Amino acid sequence: MRVDSSAGRRAGSFPALRSAGCRIAGIRRSRLLAGLADFLLPPACAACSSPATEEVRAGKGPVCQNCRLGLPPVPHPACDRCGAPLGTGEAPSCLECQDWPDEVTGAHTLCLLESPARELVHALKYQGWRGVGDFMGTEMARRAPEPVRRVDCIVPVPTSRRNLRRRGYNQAAVIAEALAIGLEIPLIPCLERRRQEGTQTTLNPMQRRANVSGAFVLQGRFRDVMAGSRVLLVDDVITTGATIVAAVEALGAGAPGAVVAYAFARTVPLSTDIN
Repeated sequence: MRVDSSAGRRAGSFPALRSAGCRIAGIRRSRLLAGLADFLLPPACAACSSPATEEVRAGKGPVCQNCRLGLPPVPHPACDRCGAPLGTGEAPSCLECQDWPDEVTGAHTLCLLESPARELVHALKYQGWRGVGDFMGTEMARRAPEPVRRVDCIVPVPTSRRNLRRRGYNQAAVIAEALAIGLEIPLIPCLERRRQEGTQTTLNPMQRRANVSGAFVLQGRFRDVMAGSRVLLVDDVITTGATIVAAVEALGAGAPGAVVAYAFARTVPLSTDIN
């Protein structure tokens, strides 16, 4: 009894020991609650709603293995500059990128915006599944082509303040953060979106270009960082390239050496009537 009492006094005499014991107990409770939550509400895939418990526990995000392996590749042949599935010829004759700024040396995407990629993009942008963006960026890093790996910095395409308030995050920034970690390349959020004229979703190519023209601005303190740098511009989806063009025009104030665009998914070219 004396030993037990002494041990109790010793433990009680050191707040750090009590604190450590509380932390251990807290971890055990958290694990118990997490296991209970998984049992009652198993993590579901953001694309197909099938169980994704093992993927979530492994840190791979809320995307099941079938959807992870089922991301549709961009069909070939494709433009060697903008990556658009072709019917229009390779750059510089490709109709999709013939008027892109010379600074843009290439555009790459992980997959085509078809199921299950379409559902994942929708979950990230409209359903608050931030973890999907982490998955996208990690997967983009894992499959990044050589031009993407040879950049000096990563710049996410900014969203509007209205979207940031509504969504709680910039989807391109979430993707870019995971991509920067995976590639071990500095993330520089140097662009600001100073205006938003509604969604791009229902607009044709000319309307898209007009809608985002002048929408971005390079923050002055980053001009020296951009000078001569090879920049990776990151977004969730490439459609017509209008956002890329507008962002590159803003980056031009810092005189980057080259810009490479990289997105999770792309649509098929509007000008070729593939979609």
